[in-house]
Amino acid sequence: MTTSDTSGGDRPGASRTHRAEQGSRGRVAWAPGWRPLAGSALLDRLRVTGRARPEADPALVADLRAHLGLDIGAGRPGPDGPVVVTGHRLTRALACAAHADPEGTDGREPTLALACGALMDVLFRQLVVTGSIGGAFDDGLDALSVDDRRLPLVAWIGALAPAERAGLRAEVDRQAEGLRLRWPALDPTWLPRTKECLRVPATDGGFELVARVDLAIGRPAVDEASVALVDVTSGVPRSAHVADRRFHALVETLRSGVPPFAVATYYTRTGELDVDPVTADVLVAAARRCRAGLGALVDPDAAPWTADDPTSACAACADGPLAVAVPREHEVPPPVPMAEVRVAADLDAVRVGGSMPFPEERAA
Repeated sequence: MTTSDTSGGDRPGASRTHRAEQGSRGRVAWAPGWRPLAGSALLDRLRVTGRARPEADPALVADLRAHLGLDIGAGRPGPDGPVVVTGHRLTRALACAAHADPEGTDGREPTLALACGALMDVLFRQLVVTGSIGGAFDDGLDALSVDDRRLPLVAWIGALAPAERAGLRAEVDRQAEGLRLRWPALDPTWLPRTKECLRVPATDGGFELVARVDLAIGRPAVDEASVALVDVTSGVPRSAHVADRRFHALVETLRSGVPPFAVATYYTRTGELDVDPVTADVLVAAARRCRAGLGALVDPDAAPWTADDPTSACAACADGPLAVAVPREHEVPPPVPMAEVRVAADLDAVRVGGSMPFPEERAA
């Protein structure tokens, strides 16, 4: 089976350059030979990073904690206790004025994109836990319905116009089929854990760092990294995804004293798997970004990030000009309608075509 490294390893962006070619009218075509990973090849891509697994380093953990001020109650505790800080909240805190959310809506008004992301989120968990997906759309709705927080979204989906609901069903079915065909069964000895909550409590008020990952695999260790963390999204690659997964690596390192050996994002829309090996440099960079975000939460006016600053920490700026409403085409393959998917014996032969009406995003 032909496989590919969709993360580029030590050459950022290299794999995307090789796998996609710009068409004469701006559309993207797969480079010859690129196919999404499946089965054991996908699992190997996650397990084998090409680097030695990091060892426990108490001195590094102490330095990271000191940099973030976690042992001295950095920041101001809220009226109900510590301020809970997630990766998404950091991204919002570091957004420039052009991308800020002054209304506090968090961009989470129901959309077809968010509905698709929410459905794929619960279907991925179902696949890992039970090993199968039946009627994807209906199974997904049933799973969302047992979570009181998701009931408004379930009602919104139920009120969709027939054509929109049919389009959402078709896309969820397409992505679920790709997930079912490609995602490997996980050996129980890997201790797969879905919706794993990672938490670093504040010692004296201040900030509490919290991360929730879609999948954690590997037995916790005390001397050498043995855990990998995976996020799942129905969207397209964005810089915020990189920041989120590295924040998760930081939180796990501070929580357990041992870093994960890899953090990854899996894209159900295309079957891509982006993997970051975890190194001391990755953790230090994540801590610096986290500290900047914590400072911005304490004093939003002190955040130095602007849309014109090429070193801006604003994730939206990093994804392209403000006028661009969708991700850059040369980085993202077009969607693959199920009607145009040919499943070969090795489960990875795909012909690309068509379009998806809602290219975004996870709704975790």
